[in-house]
Amino acid sequence: MRLVTLPEKIRHTSHHTLLVMRNGGTCQAVCVLNDGRIGDVRSKLGLIETIATWKLDHGEVAFDGRVWITPEDMPRPRH
Repeated sequence: MRLVTLPEKIRHTSHHTLLVMRNGGTCQAVCVLNDGRIGDVRSKLGLIETIATWKLDHGEVAFDGRVWITPEDMPRPRH
């Protein structure tokens, strides 16, 4: 099942953006590293939800139970 961001549960800090996503009845914390290469998280929610879903499905969860998304997880721009 796909993770979907709860719009009222987006918090920005100086180091990362914390998103609370829902998958059915379960909530999942997802952290997006604040980095100029990722840009505005809100404008990329669909992509971030897809990446977070894939990582959760494949067991890529940190020791604290969060899914972390870094610039390396984002697709490379085509030239």
